[in-house]
Amino acid sequence: MIRAIKLFAESHDQGSVDDLEQGNWTWVELVILDNKDATSPKKDLNGKELVVTSHSNKVNSKDYEWMQGETFDTNHHFLKSLKAGNVIGVRLCARFALWEIFARNGHLVIDINDDNGPFPITPISINTNDAIPPRRNVEAWYAEAKTNNKTALELSLFIRALKAFQSLPPDDQLSFYRIAGIHGYPYNVSWNMGEAPIPLDAADIKTRMLGKERGFYCQHNNYLFPTWHRAYMMLFERRVSDLMMEEAVTREKENKEWVSAASRWRLPYWDWALKPSLPDLARDEKISIISSWNGQGQPQYESVDNPMYRFQMPGHKPMGDDTYGNYRIDNKEDPPWEMCIGTSRHGITLRDKERKWVEGVSNNEQVDLALQGVHKDLNNLTLKDAVFRLLTHDYTTKYVHFASTKHDEEKLEKAPGDTAKGYLNLEQIHNSAHDFIGGGTDRAGIGHMGSVPVAAFDPIFWLHHCNIDRLLHLWQCSNPGNWFHQKPGQVVSDSPQKPLVPFHASTEPDDFFNSDKVRHVDALNYTYDYMDQITDEFGDMIPEKSHIYINNLYGPPAPAFQHREESKDPLINIVYNRYCLNGKSYTLLFFLGEVDHTAPYNQQKNLVGSIFTFSTAFKEDAITCKNCYEQKRANVLSRAQVPLTRAVPIEHRETSATAMSYFQKYLKWTAINEAGKVIDRERLTDLKITLFIGVNQLQGRLGKESLFKFDSYKEQEFNWESAYI
Repeated sequence: MIRAIKLFAESHDQGSVDDLEQGNWTWVELVILDNKDATSPKKDLNGKELVVTSHSNKVNSKDYEWMQGETFDTNHHFLKSLKAGNVIGVRLCARFALWEIFARNGHLVIDINDDNGPFPITPISINTNDAIPPRRNVEAWYAEAKTNNKTALELSLFIRALKAFQSLPPDDQLSFYRIAGIHGYPYNVSWNMGEAPIPLDAADIKTRMLGKERGFYCQHNNYLFPTWHRAYMMLFERRVSDLMMEEAVTREKENKEWVSAASRWRLPYWDWALKPSLPDLARDEKISIISSWNGQGQPQYESVDNPMYRFQMPGHKPMGDDTYGNYRIDNKEDPPWEMCIGTSRHGITLRDKERKWVEGVSNNEQVDLALQGVHKDLNNLTLKDAVFRLLTHDYTTKYVHFASTKHDEEKLEKAPGDTAKGYLNLEQIHNSAHDFIGGGTDRAGIGHMGSVPVAAFDPIFWLHHCNIDRLLHLWQCSNPGNWFHQKPGQVVSDSPQKPLVPFHASTEPDDFFNSDKVRHVDALNYTYDYMDQITDEFGDMIPEKSHIYINNLYGPPAPAFQHREESKDPLINIVYNRYCLNGKSYTLLFFLGEVDHTAPYNQQKNLVGSIFTFSTAFKEDAITCKNCYEQKRANVLSRAQVPLTRAVPIEHRETSATAMSYFQKYLKWTAINEAGKVIDRERLTDLKITLFIGVNQLQGRLGKESLFKFDSYKEQEFNWESAYI
């Protein structure tokens, strides 16, 4: 990678001038050309020629003299615009056509280093006079692209950029493979830290994985989970935006709308709680996009491979192929990620004799089934209800409870209000979505989204996590003053000032983003498409309007907002050890009714809720996930909640007694491993499951808003051991 350039030239002026006040008569410029055959400078993302002045000759000079120019490094716009295949040229310039410049020798000094140095992550640039572009619901955006040519241009640029992104080689730090790899595999490859990969055959790899050479940066089961992923989304969004603009600039002569489309694009989100099915954008292997349009009449379209359907390795070799060197995925255990050329959803199973999963396959029907459940009303309602509770008024008001599965008994006890509500959190809902989308068991077919080390290779990961960021933003809108803090003199493991490694805010080696720096999305030059519904005419956020928006999306049916009757509110709280199976993921499943033992447990018609640990298996010969390793040593536990209210008919929860009678008869549970097999109950160490029954009631109207109150939860006696199947 070229880190800096500087020109030295032996030259002089024409030796005589009539007017010394007219300025420099001759000078030397550096230019960037698209390729060696280009005759004019390349243009930047704003359409300006990439030309900079190196230095000027001494006016009236007659003798050759070595002169040196300015140093241009990666902080400078000029060098930032240099791409693979471009050519750096030197141009000799004179003020007037008849003036001469003399040059006989020159040296362009180039500082070349590896590409692992700090790459600053900056928000997409905007015109300060324009509104901040919103991230939109992917279903609405994609549907609009079918009838609106300007939106169709956004889609075309996005698909082309993503294809180009995915085609870059694994040793390119800004390739899709490497940026997806930040989340997990290849665990031995650092990103943005100035370190080369740790050789996979290094005898001391286990020790070195505890230092800055390591990869596998994702933050789970701690309070940095939402903010670390917010910075991660910003990197991905900026990278795609830059590639879109590069394509748009090449089409500017055809139609300036291409550049406008690239400027206003933001990463769309997938709201799987509102519409629990795989987005149309990601369902098909082919997609139709605009090939050309001059702004008049109808655009021309073409069918291309859909990069949202799956990611396939550049070079079309398995991810663990030796030709990728130390950038390959080293995974000898099940699931066989190193054998995959492409990503899959519910597609990898050893029963597939044709091994279609090697190329990558999306079993869309199974994804939809997992999100909706066999009995669609039950599983979907509990997922939707969980999102509603998480965001609704006075349910989860403390950031440390909202953000993460991390269990801290002391913090729960100190929190105001009913502690039973404090088990529900953003990360557990996120974990379940990963399980539903990827597939967590071999029997039903597994996929990349269900495994931490490889989840980010599936392109749907980015739309899913954009939605997780949106849920964080919605919670912030409803709780505008709430955050997490580090008190003076107090040592906090997950401080808001803790660096979000490896996301650099500048080219300084130790200057990283932290949670405080990414707290406000408008400072990151994006917003969401609902802001006009939750703000006043001055653009100020109104929490009451935020509650109305949340009620309309995720709340109970409209009649529930017309009556103030008290209703019993049952829920299950769980404390679990995500590392009890040596880090391998497992799933807790809860049923209301009979269980068919001939069918997969996660496809039962009476399944009403599940908790997926979304953890990482430990290797004997290497430490893959440092965060996981340290949590296991410290015996950090996790917590989650399964709301049951919408899954239990009202007639069976009129009182606590009637609800308990119903649960004693029908409530059952089990735990399954990645193979879909029931786990020996004794192996689930530290597991504690508690049944609570409280009340929910519609409160008085505040302005135009209706608020539900959830409180008065009491622990119920229930024999969980006898209910295990």
